[in-house]
Amino acid sequence: MPENNNRWTSDHLMKPGGTALYAAQQRERLRQMADQVQALLNEYRADLENIEIEGDKPFAARIRAYLASRPLAKLESDLRDAVNHAGKLDAEFQKRYVELPKKREANAEKRELEKARKKGLSTARAVNTAGQLNGLTSALAEPTGDGKAVAKKTGTDGDHTFLDFLEKRA
Repeated sequence: MPENNNRWTSDHLMKPGGTALYAAQQRERLRQMADQVQALLNEYRADLENIEIEGDKPFAARIRAYLASRPLAKLESDLRDAVNHAGKLDAEFQKRYVELPKKREANAEKRELEKARKKGLSTARAVNTAGQLNGLTSALAEPTGDGKAVAKKTGTDGDHTFLDFLEKRA
């Protein structure tokens, strides 16, 4: 049995511009169908209105024609809705599969920059705190007016400070 090459497949839709082309073709086809149904509806309704049944009150034939042709009007309305849905096909594809990865990549870069900025702030904050501690220890180790220090300087290798330790870690 020969394969039908005119049939749309998912592979066709996945190609660049595939969804846009498919949506345009389907919109045109559905729009033509809706126009045909609307023309038929108008003709059908007019013919039904011309049928008078004995005992009709004013506008009874028009109301009866309207009610009898409602399914055809609903079909026309549904076809118009289908035209709109087909138009949204490519927009949804672009939004969910083309723009989303780009948006996620941009957000990841933004998060990385924010992490780097925060890390830089925390390092700056630690260095600032270390500087304050160094100043405090220096003040405690310096002799007061009577020549004695408030606290004994503690360090294993001489003049190493907490600030030196933090600078080595960074």
